[in-house]
Amino acid sequence: MSAFFLSAVSVSQASDSCTSGLKKQRVEVRYVYDGDTLQLSDNRRVRLVGINTPELGKGPAWSRSIAKQAASTLKQWVSLHKQDVYLQIEKESHDSYGRTLGYIVDSTGLGPDVALLEKGLAYSVAIAPNLQKLRCHKAAEKRARLAGLGVWLHGPFSASSFDKKQLGFALVQGTVTRQYRFKTAEALVLDENVVVMLRRALPLSPISGRKVQVRGWVQAKKFKRGRFEASFVMYLSHTSNVEEL
Repeated sequence: MSAFFLSAVSVSQASDSCTSGLKKQRVEVRYVYDGDTLQLSDNRRVRLVGINTPELGKGPAWSRSIAKQAASTLKQWVSLHKQDVYLQIEKESHDSYGRTLGYIVDSTGLGPDVALLEKGLAYSVAIAPNLQKLRCHKAAEKRARLAGLGVWLHGPFSASSFDKKQLGFALVQGTVTRQYRFKTAEALVLDENVVVMLRRALPLSPISGRKVQVRGWVQAKKFKRGRFEASFVMYLSHTSNVEEL
């Protein structure tokens, strides 16, 4: 399985390095919520950029087990470094929940994100414009995928049978049955059931009839275009989250 598109956005902003040139500020971690979210001593909540770990207490048993392993891995990293923890804030500094978006690293600029990906405890996910470590994250994830570790022991959801029990972050696989181009977005319809809406991304080539795998957060939201209607929508901001099979 290979990357479907690597847009000019990622070429200009992403680096092969697993460190970034972002300014580091020393911080103290108070609490680890899960594998990708923590709280600092100044009460800021930090959401690690470029990765997504399974949620604690949600999803199938295998997913909950990996979520616990991911949280434990992040806790171990924080415990090991203690006074050597720094925060690097990304270009878009906050999300819609008010969380700070960035990387937790040590004095050398390396953090727990790569270890989580290499162990198959997290998925790489690109959300523009926060793409500093995109290439590094993709490479780390590839190693876990090739080894069949963690989340990669389990297949994606089928777009044709996707239902409300699978909402949230998901890998979804299906055939592109329709493709729409709007003024500020583009939509791929998978198996007439899941719509992948690309915003702030470069246009895709015509790919109707192709089988793809996509990753992102799926919402139960109606999509209508003429007589066509679908029940689920995944909003993406970067084409590297779409892969051709």
